[in-house]
Amino acid sequence: MKKLAIAVALVLLVCSLPVHSKSPCKKQTIEDLVKAVGEAYSAKDLGRLDAYHPYLRKVRIVIRHSLGEGVDEYEVKQLRSFKQGEQWLRSLGTEDFPVRDVRPLLQCKRGVCSYDFDDGIVHRVLYLKKITYGYSNRCPYIKTIYLLDGD
Repeated sequence: MKKLAIAVALVLLVCSLPVHSKSPCKKQTIEDLVKAVGEAYSAKDLGRLDAYHPYLRKVRIVIRHSLGEGVDEYEVKQLRSFKQGEQWLRSLGTEDFPVRDVRPLLQCKRGVCSYDFDDGIVHRVLYLKKITYGYSNRCPYIKTIYLLDGD
């Protein structure tokens, strides 16, 4: 009877191992992840990305002000989650402004996904400019989101 109990416990342990060894990230291409970031950004709902935990430790958001110079040109924020990033971005404006825009994706190469800015920028629009990324256990993750403020 004792051997049966040990055998059953061993079988249960072996069956439960794959559950614990699963990666916490969603297996996807970097293009799929960047597309999800763009959709969440334009919908003003970056917090929904936290479910997939597409970052290692913190989320970094950098805003470049097109009219800023020197110290006032860049705003950099390190946050614990996309939800906090969304709250910070909302605190920078009103409900309607700045408008968020995501241009067509040019390419993702060598750790950087960049967007097409050939058409110029418009006043009172906050653009998704580029995203830097890396891989951990074959899962893409976001390092930094770069935004361009049309001021």
